Amino acid sequence: MRLLLVLMMSALVGACSSQSVKSPTLPDTDGSVDLSVSWRATLGNGPGSSYTRLKAVVQDDTVYAADTSGIVSALNIENGRERWSTQLDFAILGGVSVAGEQLFVSTNDGSLVCLDTATGDVVWITQLSSEAVSPASTDDARVFVQTVDGRTSAFERADGKQAWSYQTAAPVLTVRGTGAPVVLEQLVVTGFATGKVVALDKALGIPRWNVRLASPDGRSELERLVDVDGAPIWDNGILYAAAYHGKIAAISQMGETIWEEDGSSYTSPELALGSLYLTLEDDSIQSYDMVNGAKAWKQTALTGREVGQVTAIGTQLAVADGEGYVHTMSQVDGHITGRILLRPRPIHMSFPNQGEATNWRALRGKDFGIRSTLVATDAGLLVYTNTGELLLLNVES
Repeated sequence: MRLLLVLMMSALVGACSSQSVKSPTLPDTDGSVDLSVSWRATLGNGPGSSYTRLKAVVQDDTVYAADTSGIVSALNIENGRERWSTQLDFAILGGVSVAGEQLFVSTNDGSLVCLDTATGDVVWITQLSSEAVSPASTDDARVFVQTVDGRTSAFERADGKQAWSYQTAAPVLTVRGTGAPVVLEQLVVTGFATGKVVALDKALGIPRWNVRLASPDGRSELERLVDVDGAPIWDNGILYAAAYHGKIAAISQMGETIWEEDGSSYTSPELALGSLYLTLEDDSIQSYDMVNGAKAWKQTALTGREVGQVTAIGTQLAVADGEGYVHTMSQVDGHITGRILLRPRPIHMSFPNQGEATNWRALRGKDFGIRSTLVATDAGLLVYTNTGELLLLNVES
């Protein structure tokens, strides 16, 4: 029944978003930032309209990426050429995380899969209590995973054996998704669908402290829906976390709230140039001062475009939307500086007695949006689209 309610909620939100919220026009850009495609590679079929937020990771000169179709790939970051590719038996929901010679993804049958980063060979597979839709986190000895049933578990990296598990009671309705745990020296910190951020003892898995960012309030389950869906961010001894129908807050390592402000969001915050940037639930983007939480600027021109988490690259912020555009904006005042539309290449079809121009047909009937978080690298900006393409963008001022 809980799964049915979650699915019904997702369908309702998606229908409302597509029918009445999406912006009919693109906001103006000053054109001061040029976005161009360095390379593009097809990983698989992509997530389409299913709510999956896979993103690539980079280690040294290699990009590791997964497609929802079950394909895990390693590519050269300079040119996008494939180094290896592995086909798993089940669809991939959570990934990718890399630590040393190990790569971790999770599949829709509730498995955590460990692969060798050099070859793509499967090292071990262990069973989770439920699906994991966020990347795993690691330290030198263990891998930590949060699953959609409200459980955070630790597994030994050597063989995949479970070390400990901690679970909270899940509410009737939750937002689809979870955040990756943040691994500190002695703690594992993660957010739950109860609206709380919880710090667990890294060795034992028992709670050390918790901070509530959102409180259920209202007469219906929908009104009482709260969740910490994005991953907390750790920087210079302070945790930053945001909740849906709740707050954005800065929290000390001891669990003390340093500051908190209004900021309902599904995503993780982004830190850059002494500021915190957050995509709010209405698709506006808010800038906060990292020290005291004071609000600076707010960009509302992308409201209704189904934008994702903001990513800092250089002096810019980048964000993708539900129509396949990547937008950049200034970190200083939030004005839009550049834009590029990313769509698959058209297909060539030969028709008799037709000119060559009419033989190219754009693909139709697919979700061309971008739901996954953009990844900033020294080589450029990595983008994974809903059609299964991975692209590297050059971002030049």
